[in-house]
Amino acid sequence: MSQVAASRLPGVLGHELRNPLASAMTGIMLVREMVDADDPRAQLLDGALRDLDRLTGIIDGWLAMARTGRASAGRVSVDRLVRSAAGRHGAEVLCCPLDAHVEGNAALLERAIDNLCENARQAGARTIRIAVQCLDDEVSLHIEDDGCGVPKDQLERIFAAGWSSRGGAGLGLHVVGATVAAHRGSIRCVALARGTRFTITLPLAASRPALA
Repeated sequence: MSQVAASRLPGVLGHELRNPLASAMTGIMLVREMVDADDPRAQLLDGALRDLDRLTGIIDGWLAMARTGRASAGRVSVDRLVRSAAGRHGAEVLCCPLDAHVEGNAALLERAIDNLCENARQAGARTIRIAVQCLDDEVSLHIEDDGCGVPKDQLERIFAAGWSSRGGAGLGLHVVGATVAAHRGSIRCVALARGTRFTITLPLAASRPALA
């Protein structure tokens, strides 16, 4: 695949997936209306709708990035972002300021945290801890695990497309790096005695003026 074709791939995939995704959402919504609230299938359908809604946000975010190179702007609560992802992966949130916000695409940022948590589980992690701290005009998200870790001689390569320590496609960490860069942030990886720590640093959104 040529470099030009590869750079256009997110936009092409987003364009091709939007219509079938919308059709799937419509179908599940119609089925959900036929199911009573106390029916055990209702919870499954509601979960599927939430997942499809997140997928729509991810696709829309990648389409915006394909067009402009930047993530679509919106005010995102870091606490809500972190706790939503942590809940799906059984991660422990050690600390997170309630008033921290960033500008960007919530679905893409949440997916970046998902990717890091999924990588940790695939590396044999039994524990994932997330801590968030604000310093000056930046917020840092630390995602730490006790998995098998990353070899120190590979740390400079892990965000490159195609890199994988387990023979996979090598896209997960590359997507995380691209997402963070599109939000004007940075990401680094540190090898621990047992496991790995990823730190995503993003610019804080400007504080909203107090209402009179």
